[in-house]
Amino acid sequence: MPTLIIPVEIQHREIHAASILALEALRQNWTVYLGQKQQIFPFIKFFPKSFWYLKSIVPGETDNLKKIKKYGHIISTLDIEGLILSNGDFGVHKRYSDLSLSLADRIFFWGKISHYEPVLKCFPSIKSKAFLSGSPVVDAWNIEKNKKITKSNGNQKSILISVNFARADKRLQKIRKEYEAFYSGIKKKSENSIDNYNILELEYELKDKSFEIFKNIIPKIAKEFQSYKIIVRPHPEENKKFWINYLKNYKNIKVNNSKTTSDQLLNCDIFIHFNSTMSIQSNFFNKTTIMYNTIKDIKLNSVISPITQNVSILCDSEIKLFEIIKNHEKIKYEYESDINNYIEINNNENCNGNSEKIMKNLDDYHKGLPLKEDLNDYTNSLNAFLDFLNYHFKYFAMFSIGIASFLLVFLKKKYRRFSWRYVIGKKKWSRLTKQKFTTI
Repeated sequence: MPTLIIPVEIQHREIHAASILALEALRQNWTVYLGQKQQIFPFIKFFPKSFWYLKSIVPGETDNLKKIKKYGHIISTLDIEGLILSNGDFGVHKRYSDLSLSLADRIFFWGKISHYEPVLKCFPSIKSKAFLSGSPVVDAWNIEKNKKITKSNGNQKSILISVNFARADKRLQKIRKEYEAFYSGIKKKSENSIDNYNILELEYELKDKSFEIFKNIIPKIAKEFQSYKIIVRPHPEENKKFWINYLKNYKNIKVNNSKTTSDQLLNCDIFIHFNSTMSIQSNFFNKTTIMYNTIKDIKLNSVISPITQNVSILCDSEIKLFEIIKNHEKIKYEYESDINNYIEINNNENCNGNSEKIMKNLDDYHKGLPLKEDLNDYTNSLNAFLDFLNYHFKYFAMFSIGIASFLLVFLKKKYRRFSWRYVIGKKKWSRLTKQKFTTI
């Protein structure tokens, strides 16, 4: 019986889709391990030889990929950020490298134009192991869309605003940039990476400016549309408390990122964002989707994803924004885009067509392998437990040294990023109880 291992990083974003894929694997008589990435990775060498379904194979994680391969496992991946947020080849090279792709056995893609073609253009040699499957995330959207959901706010109109500006947080901006550059394989002083690092700098500058724009426009929306319920959704890595304090005087605004994106989008009338992948989901749910961007700098705008713009009503002024909101029911039909250009919807009776496609591919691959399976599972052994403790001890030690690097600057280059990784980890995974899991 083959085994599938699904490590999840950001719980609220990935767990539903991962569960749908796991259910499809169980239907095909696979054994499945599903859990938090940081809790699963310490057991790499103790699992039976398995298929790993990874949410990314970014250049900075090749050590983990090598370890997975070292112990006889098979690597498959579908990038959770597959709807490339950056413009051009840079977005691809942030998520993939020659080495990481060489270690993968099966590479799945969200859609042809948005994901498959850009990656194959940069890495044509992977074609034999690249498959246009669609994403289980879209299966999850399909299930949510087909539910009979009554708007929680009744007949009151509502606006959902995505504030995805973690990069603009001055307290952590510098270390975050170092962390992101490391995991994207970007080296500031490398001749091969200098252009990519400059693009990364532009992306951070763009976020700084757009953050100020949204700080300015959200209170104005609240004042202009007082009969609307306005939900501000910070990114999981963002400082939620800032928005709560900043907007506390506006009675029609609520800051909330604890509900799923599906729940919030299905319960809103209008979605406003800046270069957010939620725009794809909003368009899929037939919501009025507005990208608000008043920046005129051509160089800065050149790094914005064309995909998030193509599925949105582009708005470059306050006057135009208010006009669209007032007439949104009529206007949205004038800006319809074909969402099938960007994602594989692949409907079937159970709304799990993409997951079914992935598992059929993996099952066929498994059947063709001359692999002697290791049927022993050592995850309950004492050695596994000791390795687990050692892993978390090292994790905490690296965090401590990362904090110390703010005082002992000679530690900065090698260890500073670990302080930021700890902060991110805390925000990515809340405690998952059995009761909570059964409601997914």
